[in-house]
Amino acid sequence: MNRLIAAVGLASCLVLSPGIALAQEAKRKVMIETPEVADITRYLQSTGSFSAVNAVDLVARVSGTLQEVRFRDGDLVRKGETIFVIEPEPYRISLLTAEADLKQQQANLEQAQANAARQETLSARQAISESTRESADTQKRIAEAQLTAAEARLRSAALNLSYTEVKAPFDGILGARTADPGAFVNAAAAPKLAVLIQPDPLHLNFSATEQEVILIRKALAGRRISPGEGNPIRVEAALSEGGGYTYAGTLDYIAPEIDRATGTLTLRALFPNPDRFLSSGMFARVRIPLDTRRVVTIPERAIAGLQGTYSVLVVGEDDVVQQRKVILGDKTPDGRREILSGVNEADQVVTRGLGGLTPGEAVEIVDQI
Repeated sequence: MNRLIAAVGLASCLVLSPGIALAQEAKRKVMIETPEVADITRYLQSTGSFSAVNAVDLVARVSGTLQEVRFRDGDLVRKGETIFVIEPEPYRISLLTAEADLKQQQANLEQAQANAARQETLSARQAISESTRESADTQKRIAEAQLTAAEARLRSAALNLSYTEVKAPFDGILGARTADPGAFVNAAAAPKLAVLIQPDPLHLNFSATEQEVILIRKALAGRRISPGEGNPIRVEAALSEGGGYTYAGTLDYIAPEIDRATGTLTLRALFPNPDRFLSSGMFARVRIPLDTRRVVTIPERAIAGLQGTYSVLVVGEDDVVQQRKVILGDKTPDGRREILSGVNEADQVVTRGLGGLTPGEAVEIVDQI
């Protein structure tokens, strides 16, 4: 009898074993990940464009024939270097004439001073009339005034001669010139000969809404930072081609009032550009780090959303899947998402094998799918 029971039991095992094996094989394979604690930075984000810190039109301040152009279009010019030369000879002649006039007026003054001194002596002896003494004194004052005028003409002539050389007021890149050697330039029309643009550093101009400005000021107040020398506020920029925020500058201007028409405040940052890769007029995405905090994060791919409600699947006891509603926070630069509530650091969040997976289903955790 015992042998019969054992045989029946063995037969039952033989019948059930294939079903059990199939059930085990039917378990879904999933990959899991425990949430990570990471630093996440909150940013104010905007768009803006670069502009030159210094840009100036080089104009002719004296008339004459353009005699020389010492640089080519697009060249880097150092401060004080001569770029254009307008025919200087007429202005050298004017300077020589002014110098000769000055010498003549100096001689006239010396003569008038000597005569006035003689007349003063004679007047003291009552050898001449008072009117004669006054006339000599008047001639001396006239000679003094004429000397002053001659000195002014000399300075003006020297200044005009200096204007025949158009020099760079700062280090910059020379734009395309508008006149060639041999052309006559008329100072009365103040013709632009070329534009000079400083390539390094550059300004980045952008704007922020009233609410964003409040966020900036609260964040800075929390960090006890105020704009100004010794308290640089970092500004990051990315070019419009979609790259990362690889350029860093500092905030150097905040407009004193909000534009009532747009409801925005103008801000400006200063960006170094030593390799001259950036150019005035380029558009950029801008962000300002506001604060950094420690948060719990999971991969974006683990999160499912439906009508504004978000959830994740976690593997609990006995490898059974559970659904958790979560509240999302900010994104991280590495493609993760802050979780404000719903999971903790010990949970096993399903990150792969999610397709068709339902709560209550038993799964098999694997290292690779």
